[in-house]
Amino acid sequence: MTRPIRAQLSKSAIQHNYALLKSHAPTAKAFAVVKANAYGHGVEFAARALKDADGFATLELESAIKLRNLGITQPILLLEGFFHADELSVMDRYHFTTAVHSSHQVGEIMKAKLSSPLDVFIKINTGMNRLGFTDGGVRYALGMAAGSRNFGDVTLMTHFANADTKDGIGRPLRTFVECERTAKEIMGAKPFQVSAANSAATLRHPKSHGDWVRPGIALYGSSPFDDESAHSLGLKPVMTLTSEIIAVQMLERGDSVGYGSTF
Repeated sequence: MTRPIRAQLSKSAIQHNYALLKSHAPTAKAFAVVKANAYGHGVEFAARALKDADGFATLELESAIKLRNLGITQPILLLEGFFHADELSVMDRYHFTTAVHSSHQVGEIMKAKLSSPLDVFIKINTGMNRLGFTDGGVRYALGMAAGSRNFGDVTLMTHFANADTKDGIGRPLRTFVECERTAKEIMGAKPFQVSAANSAATLRHPKSHGDWVRPGIALYGSSPFDDESAHSLGLKPVMTLTSEIIAVQMLERGDSVGYGSTF
């Protein structure tokens, strides 16, 4: 390389962070969230470093396939589910787990020709207001999941909007627990699991841990909180950037730097 810049990745750091996050939720399993190319660290790096993780979660179908091709046999969750019905055949072939957040997705699963039931995470909107079912939509999705052979194992899922604040999950968690009661009513004898905790909730809100936690940013050594540093949480930086100074300019007070003299 001709440019004096390096990004160094630490296998021991990401393994340490995963173990630390697991220790905060000792009764839960933990997905290693590797969306956006493992937050810029590389899916292949994360997969090899965390080959014994309970599972992996991502957004992109391509990275999920890459994980399988790297030898990952654990559950792989597509956090936004599928965008088009033709992706279901790929999910079926690779035995992926998919989030389901719309009635359209439910309908497509019902119609699909699958070789085996598809495990699903039914997403509940508890205040993030991006994706997920509310009210009657929850009952519809659960009813279809309980009655169709195309649905395999069911997990109730939500994503907190304000888990990084001390009281940020109070109302959302109550909404989610109410959906659990609805699920017990509709699913009958069919068991289900729950997953709600992101990095912040994993570290700060034990009541939200459920069966699966889904740490993302903290896995790579960044604090999810404004009021607490990564170091104080015991997290280690996975990526270290180093470079060299290539020039020094001597400036006077009031001089500016760069385009538009904005600095």
